Amino acid sequence: MPRFNCFTGFAGSHSVCRLVSVLTMCLTPALLLLCTCSNGPDDPFGPGGGEFGMLEVSLRMINQPLKKAAAQSGVSGVSAAEAAAQTVAENLVVEISGGDLSPTQFKLKLDPSRPTAVDTVKKIPIGEARRISVWAVNKNGDRTHVDTIESRYADIEKAKVTRISATLVPAAGSIYLHINGLETAINFVHASFTSRDGESVFQNSVKREAKTFLSIDNIPHELDGILRVSLVDAKGDTVKVATNEFVFNARGDNVFELQFIENSGMLGMDAVLYAPGVTVLSYDFEKSVSDVAETGDLIITEIMYSASDDNYIELYNPKSETVSFDTLTTEVDGKAQHFMGVSIGPNGYFVIGRRAASYANVSAANTGGLPITSTGNWITVRRGKSGAVLDRVICGGANSAVGWPAGLSSSSKRAVELNKDKYGVIENNFGKNWAAASQTIGGTNMYGTPGR
Repeated sequence: MPRFNCFTGFAGSHSVCRLVSVLTMCLTPALLLLCTCSNGPDDPFGPGGGEFGMLEVSLRMINQPLKKAAAQSGVSGVSAAEAAAQTVAENLVVEISGGDLSPTQFKLKLDPSRPTAVDTVKKIPIGEARRISVWAVNKNGDRTHVDTIESRYADIEKAKVTRISATLVPAAGSIYLHINGLETAINFVHASFTSRDGESVFQNSVKREAKTFLSIDNIPHELDGILRVSLVDAKGDTVKVATNEFVFNARGDNVFELQFIENSGMLGMDAVLYAPGVTVLSYDFEKSVSDVAETGDLIITEIMYSASDDNYIELYNPKSETVSFDTLTTEVDGKAQHFMGVSIGPNGYFVIGRRAASYANVSAANTGGLPITSTGNWITVRRGKSGAVLDRVICGGANSAVGWPAGLSSSSKRAVELNKDKYGVIENNFGKNWAAASQTIGGTNMYGTPGR
C-alpha cells in the first residue's frame, strides 16, 4: 500500500503523518473502485469504454443555393425571407439503429459557412451492421440537406472509432418542363406540384413559345404530391392537361410517364428524375419524342448556339475502338442533315459545323444548314437516315431558368460544354451538367473546345 511522505512543515509531527497514512489506507479502496467504474467526465466511449464505441463523420455539404427562394412562398403564409432562412442548416442529425437498437438520434452543431466538417458521435452501443442515416436540419428541425446515400452500414466496436464519409445535397429540387410545337391556340402553360394534403403548392406559368421551357423549383425531398401540367388558351380554358402522382426524390433516379389528356385521346410524355432532384419532362407536338431509347454509341458533348453561321455541335465516341457510319444523321427540331462515310476514332470527337471551319470535320452548309439557335433545340443524332437514336439532347439554349448555363445570348459566341464526368446519354439531358466554355478557339473570337 503506498504511503504519503510527511508534508513540509509537518516533519516533526509524527501524529499527523500517522493520520494521513490511516486516511490513505481507508480511502484508497474507494478511489480504486471509482476508477474502475468510470474513465472520468471526458471518457468518450462510456463507462470504462465497456459497451460503447465512437463514430467519426467526415462531412461535405453541397450548399447550392436553392433557386428562386421566393418560389417557396407557394406555401401559404411563407415569405421569401422566411423561405431563404429555411434552407440554412443548423444541425447535423445522425441516426443509428440495429436489430438490438431502436433508432437513436445524435445532433451535432454545424457551421453553415464551412463546406466540410469532421465531428464525432460518442457513446454508441456496440453492434454489427449498425444502420446509419445522416441529414441536416434548420433551426425549426426541418430537413435542409440529405445524404446522397439513403443509409449505410458499419460495425461499432468496443472502445474503437469507426469512420464514415457523407456528402449532403440540398433536400429540395426542381421540375423542368420542355414542350415543343404547341399550337398557336395555346396561350400559356401552367404547371404545379401540390402535396396530397393540399397544404403546399409549388407552381409556375409561362407564355407559350415555339419552344416552351418552365421550371418549378424548391420542391422538398420526399414530398408526396400531384404534378399537373395545363395548356391554356387565350380564353383561359384548359385545352389539355396532364397529371401524375409521385413522391419527389431529391436523391435518386426515377423514370415515369406523364400523359396529356384531350378529347381526341392521350399524348405521352416522358419524365426523368435525376439527382439531386431535377425532374425533366418533354413533349414535341410536332413530332413525338416519347419512348426514345438512346444507344449511346455517340454522345453530344458540346453545342455552339450563339455564334450565328459558326454554330456547331460536337459528338464523342465513348468506345475504345473506331466507330463508322455509312450515313450519320442529325436532326435539329426535326430538320435532318445526312453525312456519308463518317468514322470517329477511339475516344475521339467529331464536329459538325453550320459552315466550313478549321475546327469542323464536316459542314452542313450543303445539306440545308444546322439551325441551332439560342431559343433552344431538340437535337438528335441517328444511325442511318431513320435508324436508331444514338443520342438526343433537348438544349435549353439561353433559357437558364431550366438549368442551362446563365449569361449567354444569341451573340455570346461561347459554346456550352458537357462536364467531363457527365459524359453519358442520360446525364447530358440536364442543363446543370453543362458549363459555358472559357477557352478561345484558335484564330477566332469565339470560345469553345471543338474536337478536344
